Amino acid sequence: MHKIVGRIAAFLYIAAILVVTVVFTIRDANRNLVREVTIEAGSEIKIEDFFKECPKDARFVTDISGIDTDIPAVYQLTVFYDEAFEKDVILRIEDHTPPKGIALPKMQYARVKWPEASECVGYLYDLSGIATIEYRDGVPDYQLTGDYLVPVVVTDWYNNSTVIDVPFHVTDDHNAPLFYGIHDINIDDSADASINYFDGVTWKDDYDEDPRVVVDDSQVILGTEGVYKITYKAADKAGNVRKQDAYVIIKKPNVIDSVLGAGGAWDSSHYNEILRTANALVDKLRGSNDTETARNIFDWVHSNVTYETVFGTQTYEDAVYRALMKRSGDCYGFYACAKMLLDCAGIPNMMVVRYPVSYNGHYWNLVKLDGQWYHCDSTMFLHHQSVYFKKTDSQIRDSRHQFDGSMLPVRAGGTPEYA
Repeated sequence: MHKIVGRIAAFLYIAAILVVTVVFTIRDANRNLVREVTIEAGSEIKIEDFFKECPKDARFVTDISGIDTDIPAVYQLTVFYDEAFEKDVILRIEDHTPPKGIALPKMQYARVKWPEASECVGYLYDLSGIATIEYRDGVPDYQLTGDYLVPVVVTDWYNNSTVIDVPFHVTDDHNAPLFYGIHDINIDDSADASINYFDGVTWKDDYDEDPRVVVDDSQVILGTEGVYKITYKAADKAGNVRKQDAYVIIKKPNVIDSVLGAGGAWDSSHYNEILRTANALVDKLRGSNDTETARNIFDWVHSNVTYETVFGTQTYEDAVYRALMKRSGDCYGFYACAKMLLDCAGIPNMMVVRYPVSYNGHYWNLVKLDGQWYHCDSTMFLHHQSVYFKKTDSQIRDSRHQFDGSMLPVRAGGTPEYA
């Protein structure tokens, strides 16, 4: 009996030791395990990171081959270790690295709108993507000529920021370009009379090597005797504008000399034919006032001229002949046909040219109606089947109708200096 009791006691002792050993083994295994690990985006996932002292047999049970560590996220993984244990752990992938990029040095005129902050930095890189690009101290307002470092803050989607100092050279330019050689122009009223407004005329600006220059010839009616005022306008990149007037004097020639133009496309007979056609058409289109007449003209051009790309160089006269007489033309032909009819109707108008030219040019009319200047475009667009008529800057502004407002008369609707 004593032997049986002794054996039982010995067994229980050994069992207790085993239990204690297993408990301590499990406890130590759990203490050695790191249940939540955070790594930087773009880093490698390592089994060693999940243990204080990594067991030799430690491995991932979860397939981690599909995890893109470039993308911040949270994953639950299962690990195996110490020949017996499978445990769930948490992997956090976070982005704590600020964006990288370089400064793009800028030339800036005082009193001219500053570029967006995003235009001042380039070659940006960040794992989570760029969230915002801002001037650190607000949009600069330097008024004096000089060199400045403007801090731009680039922030990613995890609120990591980098400050990039952008060099700006600011020029305080108050002087408009100067004209040289502007003079009155004398021509006759013959059919082939034409005007080169820039013959003998030059211009220069103290900072801008290529100022914008146009001529407002909206009052000139070719082929009709009279004295017409024209206005030369030059604008530099700083927004300074100079205007200078001259006159076009159209007189009857002493001898009428009708000479065929290039290829016979434009001569006196053509001109007379076009003028008769235009005047007769205007008589039919004339309304109770200039606005109604102009609307009828633009509707007629829009509906009766077919758009056709014209290759090579065409003169105003060629474009009118093609559009009015042959009923086809490109946007310049639509403009020219509308101008001819408006001139015959005695309605002031002038040309507007797309600026800057993004992929090709575009032309339309600026027409004076009810004492104010409005945009009117009769061109048939694929995605715009109606007429742009009597539009303000804001109403016509789209990818086709960008322009330099400083080169035009003040328009209706509250005109900014540049549009």
